[in-house]
Amino acid sequence: MGIQERKEREKQQLRELIMNTSAQLFRKQGVENTSMRAIAEAIEYSPGTIYLHFSDKNELLYEVSVRAFDLFFRNLSPVKEIPDPLERLKQLGEAYITFGVQYPSYYALMFIMDEPMRCLEDSDWKEGYRNHKILTDIIRDCREEGHFRGYDLDRLSLMIWAEVHGIVSLHIRDRLNMYGENDRKQLLMDALHIFNDALENL
Repeated sequence: MGIQERKEREKQQLRELIMNTSAQLFRKQGVENTSMRAIAEAIEYSPGTIYLHFSDKNELLYEVSVRAFDLFFRNLSPVKEIPDPLERLKQLGEAYITFGVQYPSYYALMFIMDEPMRCLEDSDWKEGYRNHKILTDIIRDCREEGHFRGYDLDRLSLMIWAEVHGIVSLHIRDRLNMYGENDRKQLLMDALHIFNDALENL
């Protein structure tokens, strides 16, 4: 590997470190309470180093959100290969919950915290629309196979999204502490399976 290639790799690794660390701090402390200096201290670099990669905190917040949605899309997309649309829908829910549990800081930025949405123009949530289309396409395929007849596509997709989002949000916001720690992740999937059984009767 040449010197230039090594420098480029190190630059990208530092950028990844900045984004991963800032996502964790944004979630734990809130965006307003997280300064660029605090992020720099957490990764043991000077604040000036961060400004070589991001012009300000808003740009950093936006780039972290975009990266999170790209990763989210890659995690959900494999379900498209499942032939049966109803099984595809069930597996989509499992992939969604698995992502939320594995990447709680990213999930909070994507779907819980207000600040990332303030960086967008009205109705310009491209990353959200791209991922949501996976769900609506699957539901449309389900209807073509005879499922969910008589149900509006948008309303049904919102109901399904709200269910899995609620399950993930309760977990990552520590609202399931009344359950045993070792049982919580399985509890999320068990709740989803009950919901999936109900969907089959629609």
